[in-house]
Order: sequence, then structure tokens, then C-alpha cells
Amino acid sequence: MASGADPAWYRQFFDSFVGKDGNGQALTTPGEGLLGSAIFFLVVCFVANFVLIYRGLTKGIEWFCKWAMPALVICALIVLVRVLTLGTPDPAKPDQNVLNGLGFMWNPSTQNISLGQSLRNPEMWLEAAGQIFFSLSVGFGIIITYASYLRQDDDVALSSLTAAAGNEFCEVALGGLITVPAAFVFLGGSLFQGQRSNLFSLGFVTLPNVFDQMIAGRVVGFLFFFLLFLAAITSSLSMLQPAIALLEEGLGLKRKASVALLGFVTAVGAAFVVYFSKGLAALDTLDFWVGTFCIYVLATFQVILFGWVLGVDRGFEELNRGAEIRIPHWVRYVIKYVSPLYLLTIFGFWCYQKLPGQIQTIRQSLVAQLSIGFILIVTVLFTILIAQAVKRWDAAERAEKEVSP
Repeated sequence: MASGADPAWYRQFFDSFVGKDGNGQALTTPGEGLLGSAIFFLVVCFVANFVLIYRGLTKGIEWFCKWAMPALVICALIVLVRVLTLGTPDPAKPDQNVLNGLGFMWNPSTQNISLGQSLRNPEMWLEAAGQIFFSLSVGFGIIITYASYLRQDDDVALSSLTAAAGNEFCEVALGGLITVPAAFVFLGGSLFQGQRSNLFSLGFVTLPNVFDQMIAGRVVGFLFFFLLFLAAITSSLSMLQPAIALLEEGLGLKRKASVALLGFVTAVGAAFVVYFSKGLAALDTLDFWVGTFCIYVLATFQVILFGWVLGVDRGFEELNRGAEIRIPHWVRYVIKYVSPLYLLTIFGFWCYQKLPGQIQTIRQSLVAQLSIGFILIVTVLFTILIAQAVKRWDAAERAEKEVSP
């Protein structure tokens, strides 16, 4: 179904689809059947994730990523070529062309008052850092879990560089070059002015409007959202694996029991978000406090742990073992001094300027309070599981020392 270039229609369509205007009672679009049901796609993604997780690292996660990642890049390149060949779709608006769209994205503007205000906002820096930590799987155990499967002489330095460079290339070079110029060409730069534009709104509200006006837009739109689907599945699989590793290796549970327990916790969380979907209140609360705040705090803790507890010298000794490249010596000082100072400074300014407002928002919203309560319950649950796992590991270590000569 299409509605021309009316932005309000696309916003209304999306709000209805995700249940934002109906407290979880809608989550569907009239006349679309299963394909118009957000719950149907939620179930599909849930089942896909846990089937792949149940199959294990090699037959599940590795098998899926081997074909999903190349397919993702191919889809992105096809969409990018189409965006870069848009030219000037509307002759009546000659300034809205691809070159100006690229300039709008990359050229800094010293006259943009909104940009200056954003740069002085500590929450913007907190969220930017949280996005980087999320993208690179830092702060919530993913990289640490995967690193535990490496052999002693595996090249950690080169693997880290290629992973970080590949991730940022896909996000910034491909994702940015697709979304911002395409939106600029059809909707103009005013779309980004005077508001806090984010990838969520740009990707799911603005770009469907753009694809609807584009020649071959439905094919391009399918490829774009298919690559987002692949990216989402690969990300969610990596987020589930640390918990599975804890349940299996820490508590000694079998694969089936581990997947069932984690699936139950995940299903309860998903049902909670769906039921309190009105205004996306539960989703926004969980997204900020888990996906930004907690990741930021834990990543800061990891930086301090690496630089001051483990020690950069010992850390770089491990990093350089079996490495084809050498990390410059000055990076040690960045990790030990610059990174902790930057992260703690931003966090301090955020606590001073924004934390009282966040607390007030929670006090005024029952859904926000329930969301924080859910976070605390899950935290307590996994704290107990971690404590039991530590006891089990300690007992195994003592037993090994007793039998060793």
C-alpha cells in the first residue's frame, strides 16, 4: 500500500505496526494479514535465533554468518549503487540531488545551531559511545565470550582490526551513504533540521517514503530491509551466546536446558515490551538503560580493568602473541589514561545534567518503573547464576590441583 510522499501516513503506518498507538493491542496493519503483524515477525525472529543457537557455534552461528554476511554486503552494494545513481529525481528541486546529499552528510556546518547544541549535550556523547560499544560487541560480554574460544597463538590484533574496520565500513560507508543521501534527495535537508534524527526513525519511517517514490523502489526497499534483517539476526545471535556459554560452562547445563532457560527469559522480556508498546514506553526505557547506560558503564569498567588491573603491558603481551601486526606503543597511553578519562568525564557530565531528569521521568511513568524493575530482576537472576558458576569453577580448579603431581 502506498501513500505518495505524505510523511504523516508513513509515521501512522509504522506506529500502528509496532503498537505504539494501541498498548500492544494492535501491532498489525489492517488488510495485510500475517505480513502486517509485528507479532508474527517477532515469533519468526525468535524461533530463528533459538534454532541457530541450539545448533551451536559451528553448525549454528558460524554456518549462518558464513552466508549471511556476504549476502548483507552484496545487498548493501546493490542498494548503494541505486542511491548514487538517483541524480536529480525532481527537476523542480535542482538542489536536491545526490551530490548535495553527499555534501550534506559529510561537510561540517559551523552555522548549524542544532549541531552545536548537540555537541554540548553529554547524553549525545553517551549514546554515541554506547552505539560504538554495541556495534563492536564491547561492554556486555560478547567479545570476551568469543575470545575465550581462541587458541593461544591466534592473531588477536589483526582479527580485532578487521572486525572493527569491517563493522564501521558497513555502518558508516554503506549504511550512511544509503540512508542520508537518499532521504535528502527526495525529502530535502529540512528533514534533519530542528529534530533529533536517529537511525530508527530514518530507517523505518523516512526510507519507506523514499523507496515508494524511487524507480524500482520496491526491489531496492526489499534488499535494504533484508540486509537489516540479516544484520539484526547476526547481532542477536552474538548477544545470546554469552548467556548460553554461562549456562553451559558455568552451571554445567546441557544445550537443550540452556536454550530453554534463556528462551523463557527472552520470551518474558519480549512479551513485556509487546504488552507495554504504547508510546514505545517499555522499549525506550529498556533500550536506554540496557542498550546505552549499562553498556557504557560496563565498557568503562572493562577499560579500567584492562589498563589498571590487568595492566597494559601484560595486555599487550597477550595481544602481540602470534600477531602479524604490531599495535603502536602510544596506544598503551590512550587505553590507560585517555580512554578512562574521556569516559568518566562524559559520564560525570551526564549524571550532573541528565540523571535527575531521567529519574523524574521514571517516577512519573508506571511502565518505566516496571521496566527498571524487570531489568533489576534479570540482573539479580544472572548475578545468582554467575555466583554459582564461580563456585563451580573454583571447585573444579581445586580438584584439578589435588590430582596434579
